[in-house]
Amino acid sequence: MGGRETHGAKIDFRLTVPLLAKAIGVSGANAKTVVFIYIIQSALLIPFLFVLIKLLLQHLSRSSVLPIVLGISTIYLAKAFIWDYDFWFDGFAYFFLLLGLYFQNRMAIFLTLTLACWTDERSVIALSSIFLFHLLSENNFNIRSVKGFWSTARWVGHRSNIVLLVAISYLASRFFLSDRFGLHTPTGEGSGVELSLIPYQLKHRLAGIFLSFEGLWILFLIAIAQLLRRGETLLALAIASIMLIHIVIAYSVFDITRSMTYGFPLMILAAIIIQKHEFTVSKDIYRGASLICMLLPTQYLIFFPRQIPWTVCSYNQLEPVIRGLFF
Repeated sequence: MGGRETHGAKIDFRLTVPLLAKAIGVSGANAKTVVFIYIIQSALLIPFLFVLIKLLLQHLSRSSVLPIVLGISTIYLAKAFIWDYDFWFDGFAYFFLLLGLYFQNRMAIFLTLTLACWTDERSVIALSSIFLFHLLSENNFNIRSVKGFWSTARWVGHRSNIVLLVAISYLASRFFLSDRFGLHTPTGEGSGVELSLIPYQLKHRLAGIFLSFEGLWILFLIAIAQLLRRGETLLALAIASIMLIHIVIAYSVFDITRSMTYGFPLMILAAIIIQKHEFTVSKDIYRGASLICMLLPTQYLIFFPRQIPWTVCSYNQLEPVIRGLFF
């Protein structure tokens, strides 16, 4: 464990990556072990984009998929797989969350989302948007009432309830580990995880909200506006509330971009909502959002914005990685 304010103090419940390393026979806390896991994460970017394309093709036209994938490829969500020289391994969590969106097999959903939660606890917040995605897909993206959200007869035998089971099982297991082994995530004053940070962060780092998803915010805002215009107020409030929770969590810690990016399922959901409602200019919206993402340099915000360069231009960050691998 690390000190109270360190990253090491907050990883007691982030068990997926260490267990993965053990499962593939990579053991020890040496630099080569960490770099090997980093290489695996970097390689996961290709299947991540492949699964993303397959998921979008299930709901969108082919001509709409390309700009969305290009946009996502140029924001932090995709770059986190490779630009992770501090070895946070969020790429694993993002990949497992995407698989949880894509899979329709209930066991596969349970497994991948469980792995995501044990990679980083911020995945638990993302479960709410994934639950909403599966619930909507089971109802042809048309839920107008509270009954549609909570009618037991409609979802008890469907895949959406598996997402709730993941949340319950994770929280129960976490409580058990806390009680049995004294594991905990530090919170409160001096821990770097505290609600009192929010006013200061919003005052000095408000741009972090936009920088996390850049042009994709256009999709989110248009989807909300479209739902309100169609009288689907409950769904609009649900989506907006989930995003608000992501913002609160992100601004109660210092690594704003990392935390905000766990809300990416909402951006995918927004893109689908726009086209499901037969919005006549949806393709132009996708292209415009993608263009903004491609034109803006990716900024990672922790304390201050840090522009993410091409990997070949990142020697200062790569040098300790190379040293750990070969020396």
